[in-house]
Amino acid sequence: MNKSKTLTVEEKITELEKLVAWFDSEEFVLEQAVAKYESAQKLADEIQRDIGTLKNTIEQVGGAAE
Repeated sequence: MNKSKTLTVEEKITELEKLVAWFDSEEFVLEQAVAKYESAQKLADEIQRDIGTLKNTIEQVGGAAE
């Protein structure tokens, strides 16, 4: 999922929501579940890192403003 590096956090969250919804859909295929899960986990990790980076940036800007 190389394209995820160019996606915004909001776009990544939307992609993750689609992956999660797949598990409850009629399109669910057991043989694809592991790959979908791994993709979802990777995307969730990226989102967590991105949010951490944003939080640090906000804290730095907030600290500089004081």
